[in-house]
Amino acid sequence: MAIEKKRPRGLKSSAASNKASSKKAKTEAGDNGSDIPENAQTVVIDKVVEEGDDVGEAAALFEDAVGKLEKNPTEALTLLRGTIHESDRILRNWESEQPLPPIFYYTYGSALYELGRLTEDEEFSPFLEAAEERLQDGFDHLKAGGDPTADQEVVNKMNISLGKIWLAKAAMSVDADSKDIPELALKALDTLDKTFTDSKVEPTLLLDVASIVQNHGDLYLILESRSKFTQWAEEIFKRVLQDDASNARALSEIGLHKLSLANYWLERMDEVENKGQVDQTKRTLEEENAYLAILEAKKYFINARDVLEKSGSLSPQTYTDLAETYLNEANLTMCTEEQRALYEKVVECIDQARTLADGSDYILPEGLEIFLDEWINDDKR
Repeated sequence: MAIEKKRPRGLKSSAASNKASSKKAKTEAGDNGSDIPENAQTVVIDKVVEEGDDVGEAAALFEDAVGKLEKNPTEALTLLRGTIHESDRILRNWESEQPLPPIFYYTYGSALYELGRLTEDEEFSPFLEAAEERLQDGFDHLKAGGDPTADQEVVNKMNISLGKIWLAKAAMSVDADSKDIPELALKALDTLDKTFTDSKVEPTLLLDVASIVQNHGDLYLILESRSKFTQWAEEIFKRVLQDDASNARALSEIGLHKLSLANYWLERMDEVENKGQVDQTKRTLEEENAYLAILEAKKYFINARDVLEKSGSLSPQTYTDLAETYLNEANLTMCTEEQRALYEKVVECIDQARTLADGSDYILPEGLEIFLDEWINDDKR
């Protein structure tokens, strides 16, 4: 007898939910994009910026905004707008014959890019163009002046921001029918790879960029094209773990990488099912590939959970990731008893996520909501 599969359509439902909730916070922010946040001066003082250092103040605003992107996008949005407002004012009022320092162009261009990410997709392109222009201005001034005092760390960050911008622009030309990788995407990956190879980059930035590259790779339906980006991202995640084996985010990112790979194979399985009957007594090649990736994902998610539990930093997302992994493992399990035990683990993880989310605006991913409804209804029969 064929096992009824409770597979949610898409293993990345949790990530999609997070993006959706972030968009809500973004669009609910104030409409006055040029306002400097009330705590801007406090941020500047906290960063020990010298009085009268307008460029330093803008850089401090941006640094604070980046630190709030994930957990407080609404406040990050305000800070980014303040950064751009200040940068625009600095540029308009600059009267020196000497060009502005590289940190200014990095700050201005990167703030435009991040602000674009916090807007609806159809509005992203103008931000990307403006961000690229500002960063390129910085490189042009460096090339023309040959500034020997230029901070190489800032130049590296400029290259990284440019690489992220190029990936975002390239993504707009990738669709289900794309067979080739856009040249701009290859240029971006080459730039990022060279920068990461030639310089020391802080772990948080490594993980941020690798996550972006991973997401870009997920756009491709051809495995070879996809792997060019996803394998690079995995190497970066593991590079972070080499220096810090207990880096919970790196562990989670590899788990998500494996979960994404499983999703790829399950989508190929859907294509096979649509073409005709499939033997339900054993896993197909696509299902076996997905199953192995899911087991790997589970291992990394459990390790990440254990690290976070020790530090008291567990979040609903920790258990949501595990729930989705257990659910898809169950869907690919042939033994009915084992499958039910895994479904029970899914329910336990959902309960844990909801407990941790108590009082917050966290929303359970749609795929897990559907599963839970089916599970409850089955138990009532």
